Amino acid sequence: MLAFAGSSFAKDKASTNKVDIDLSRMSSTMVFSMVYQMVTTPEKFVGKTVKMKGAFSSYYDDEAQRRFFGCVIKDALACCSQGLAFETAKPRKYPSEYPSEGASITIVGTFEYEREEGEIGFPIIKNAKLFR
Repeated sequence: MLAFAGSSFAKDKASTNKVDIDLSRMSSTMVFSMVYQMVTTPEKFVGKTVKMKGAFSSYYDDEAQRRFFGCVIKDALACCSQGLAFETAKPRKYPSEYPSEGASITIVGTFEYEREEGEIGFPIIKNAKLFR
């Protein structure tokens, strides 16, 4: 679901005033459980500030004519993964202003549930700050 422009990313740990759900501090089992809950019951999480650390991923959907970006977290055995789509707070040019595929990232943003008219919706972290 998913080359750095050096000045575009914070190099140190993400600092935020308030994080409601910090997936970056959870075990892979807890992350799997929490992301599953976020996907199946998104209404409980809308508006919450989420922090997560994982691998950068991107995907272009030809039908929607839109590129999606994701933060993917693998489990301890690296056989399964969970992730969430995100949109950065400031527009960026792809690929020059994004990390390379698989690069380690941390994002902090607001959980939303995006739905196209007549379509099935999906969870997404909006207004995300992107850290490497």
